[in-house]
Amino acid sequence: MAVKDDIARIQSGIRNPLDRRAIGAKQLVAVIGDSPSRYSKSPALWNAAFRALKMKTVYVALDVDDDRLQDLIAAVRESGRLLGLQVTVPHKVAVMKHLDAIDEKAAKVGAVNTITRMEDGRLLGANTDGEGFVQSLLAGQPGGAAPLIESLSGINALILGAGGSARAVAFALAERLEQGRLLISNRTHESAASLAAEIGKSHANVEAIDEKKILERAPGVELIVNCTTKGQGGIRKNGAGITTLEPYSALGPANPAGLTEDGGPEFYRACMSASLADIEANNRASWKLALSIPLKAGFYDLIYHPEETVFLRHGRLTGHRTLNGRGMIVAQAVEAFCSHICRDALRRAGMDNPETRAKLLEVMAKAW
Repeated sequence: MAVKDDIARIQSGIRNPLDRRAIGAKQLVAVIGDSPSRYSKSPALWNAAFRALKMKTVYVALDVDDDRLQDLIAAVRESGRLLGLQVTVPHKVAVMKHLDAIDEKAAKVGAVNTITRMEDGRLLGANTDGEGFVQSLLAGQPGGAAPLIESLSGINALILGAGGSARAVAFALAERLEQGRLLISNRTHESAASLAAEIGKSHANVEAIDEKKILERAPGVELIVNCTTKGQGGIRKNGAGITTLEPYSALGPANPAGLTEDGGPEFYRACMSASLADIEANNRASWKLALSIPLKAGFYDLIYHPEETVFLRHGRLTGHRTLNGRGMIVAQAVEAFCSHICRDALRRAGMDNPETRAKLLEVMAKAW
């Protein structure tokens, strides 16, 4: 496919315009999702890594609607300049049917966050979320902070959510809790039950609980992980229009009003006004629950924008240790870079080694 046609087809599958640097690049890597151009840190991390390794590659964010996903993947398949993709919400599950192969870990998780394009155009799916989560949880954080959890062996954990990221986290935890118990709660209980049943085929001590049971069961856990979008900054779609979930905590129910117009200077004010009663109810429920959870429990939020969500703030102010998703994003990005999307390029350059991984961890953490 000619370069001009190549870019035109990619552009036709996304909402945000490609910039001049991306259009002129000989090699591209991209993140696809609903609106990663608004919030994703991945371009800054990956582009810093490319500069550090002197690779002439550009990383871009692509905003992709559900009904354009198939067309975009087809364009990526035919584009010789795309090395691969990272995938974020809400496409981690939906994208799988458009790929040529899925590795064992991603198939078990049932979600893909990394796609490698082979030279013949085949697209291979993988999932690095679970590995990134565990590394960020157990390793010291950038700046010398102590790990949130010293060991996962024997602890009880609660996961909030049952989507693509939650699936990766749930399987990663189940493999390491040993005699500990894994609880999964989701707004739609059937989704939590389905995930628990899948994990239960290979790991014992997994249970789905209704949201109404969280207050009863949470005091018995040592780790709570938010894998929902409650608390995430930015604008999101809901059944009634568009809204924001930033004022909400993952520890309470959220039923925000939807507005019909996007992005004006009064948008957030209008959202707060329309959803004020619901936000207040959510925050009261969250405070009550946070106060009931023993101090030994750690609060982990996969969200990194804002850096401190309502969930994490309530955890911190009730004396708990807290951690956001920054470390996970960095760790999973390094895994995706070295083991999947850029693996062949690193091998050709003689840089496929532990030293490169360590360098990229440092470079990406600083680029945050």
